[in-house]
Amino acid sequence: MADLLQIVDLADAGQVQLSLHTGPGQAETAPAANFPLPLTGSELAEIRWYFTEYPENTFGEAKTRAEKVEAGLKDLGLLLFQAVFGSSDEARSLLETATGPENDQPHLSIISNRPEFLGLPWELLNNGGDAFLTSQLAGVSRRLSPGPLDDFSGRLPTDQLNILLLLPPSGEGSGSIATEALTALESLPVDAELDCLRPSSPAKLQEQLAGKPGHYHLVHFDGFTIDGQGMCMEDGSGGVTSLDAAALAQTLTGAQTPVVLVNASSSSALNDVMSFAAGLAENGVPQVVVAPLPIAGSGRVLFCENLFKGLSGGTPVAQTVATIRQAMKDHPQRPSATGPLESWDWTLPMVFESQNYSPEAIVVEEAAAPVPGMPQPEQETSGTDLPRGGPYGLIGRHAEMLDLERRFRQAPVVLLSGDVGIGKSELALGLASWLRKTGGRSGGVFYSAFEVGAGLERVLHEIGTSLAGLDFADLRNEDRRTWVVDYLKENPALLVFDSLQNLAGFPAGAPGLLDDSEMADLDSFIKEVAEG
Repeated sequence: MADLLQIVDLADAGQVQLSLHTGPGQAETAPAANFPLPLTGSELAEIRWYFTEYPENTFGEAKTRAEKVEAGLKDLGLLLFQAVFGSSDEARSLLETATGPENDQPHLSIISNRPEFLGLPWELLNNGGDAFLTSQLAGVSRRLSPGPLDDFSGRLPTDQLNILLLLPPSGEGSGSIATEALTALESLPVDAELDCLRPSSPAKLQEQLAGKPGHYHLVHFDGFTIDGQGMCMEDGSGGVTSLDAAALAQTLTGAQTPVVLVNASSSSALNDVMSFAAGLAENGVPQVVVAPLPIAGSGRVLFCENLFKGLSGGTPVAQTVATIRQAMKDHPQRPSATGPLESWDWTLPMVFESQNYSPEAIVVEEAAAPVPGMPQPEQETSGTDLPRGGPYGLIGRHAEMLDLERRFRQAPVVLLSGDVGIGKSELALGLASWLRKTGGRSGGVFYSAFEVGAGLERVLHEIGTSLAGLDFADLRNEDRRTWVVDYLKENPALLVFDSLQNLAGFPAGAPGLLDDSEMADLDSFIKEVAEG
C-alpha cells in the first residue's frame, strides 16, 4: 500500500498540519502552520471567468486578463506549497521521505469539512519550477476526516461496465459531456452499457436503483446546477425540484453504488458544489468524482476516455483521475472564439472519498466460435440507417438536444424550422443517434429524406422492410400502411422527416414533390401515428 500524505485543516486555529502515514498506526506529523485562506472573492470570480467566459470571448483585453489569471494560478500553487511543505524542516522532511526514489508514489489527501478549503486547487501545488507536485503523486483526494477508511463491501458485475446517466432540467450552460461519455464507452474493448434515466427525477432514480441493486458501477449527473438547497432536478411533471446530498446519498448507497460523477453547470457556485460533494461522501457514497465547472472541447473527450478506461480496467478512482488530469495537462488545446488556446482546466477534476474502492477489472468474454450449419441469432433492428453527420459531430448543441427530447414528452410532433444551413438536420440526426444509442426509443429510430421520388409509400417501405425484411414489400398497399401504423402505435419510436420544404416546392415557385392527394395521405399518416 502506498504511503499517504495528509494536509489537515485545523479550521478553529487557522492552521494546517501535514502528516505522513506509512502503515497502520505508523504516522509522522509536522508542526501545525498558520494558514489563512489565500483567495479573495474577486480572485475566485476571476478564476470562474477564466474557465466559463474567456473561451467565448478572447478578444481585446481578455487575453491579457487571462494571462494574469494563469500566472495567478501558478503563484497560488507555489503559495499553497510553501504554506504546507515549506513551513518547517519537519514538513520538508516528510515530503522528501514520501516522494523519495526508493518509495512508490504516495497518495495525497486534503482533510477538511470546510467547502472553501476543499475547493482550493490543491492540484496546483508546485515549488516554483515547471513541474507540479501531482506528477509525483499516485492521486489526490478530499476527505472529511483523517482516520482510516472502511472498504466498500458491495459486489458488482465484472462482465460489463454499467453506467446510469441523468440529464439536467435545462441544457443551458450545463457543459454536458453525455455525448463524449457515450462515445468513450463505445470505444472500450470490453462490454459497457449506458442507461439514460428519463425523466431524471428523484423518484425515477430511486425506482431505477431499487430495481437494480449492485448493478451500476457509476451514476453520472451530467451538467446539473447545484445551489445551497441541493441539486436541481426534474420533478417528473415538467417542473424542477431540489434534492439535497443526504437524500441522494441514501438512494445511492441503498443500491450499493460505489462511484458518482458530478460535472456541475456553469451557474453552480464553487462552495455549493464542494458542500454537495462533501455531503455525498459524508453520507456514505464511497467515491465522488467532481468537475465544479464545465470542461470544454477535447478536454471532455480526454476526461471521459480516461475515466471509463480506468474504471473498466480496475484502476483506483483517485489514480484514474490523476491520469485524466495528466492527459488534460499534456493536451491543453481547447476551442475558443479566436482559435485553439491552452487551458488550465486540468485542475478541475477532483475526487472525494469516504470508503476505499478498487474496482474489479471488467473481463472480456471471448465469443464462442460459430458452429458450421448452425443458424446464428438475428440482430434486433434499431431502425433505418442514419446519414453521417458533419465532420465534427454535434458540437455546442447539447442544450438544444436536451430541449428537443423534453419537447417530445409534451407533444408527439416537433417541427424544426430555420434558414438553410443553420443546422436543423444535424441537430435532428444528433438527437436520433442519441436516442438510438441510449435506448430512448425501444421501437427504433427511422429516417426519411424527402428528395426526388420520396413520398408516403417510400416512408412505409423503408420502415417496414427495416423491421420485417423484404417480405414486407409483398403486402398490399393498404396493408403496408396498417402494419406500420399498428407497429408505431404499440412501440415507442422516433420518425425523422428531413427536407420537408421540398414537399410544397423549394425554393418558392419550384414544383413540389407531392401533389395535393399525396400530401393529404402523408398528413393523415402523421396524425394517425401521433394520436396513437
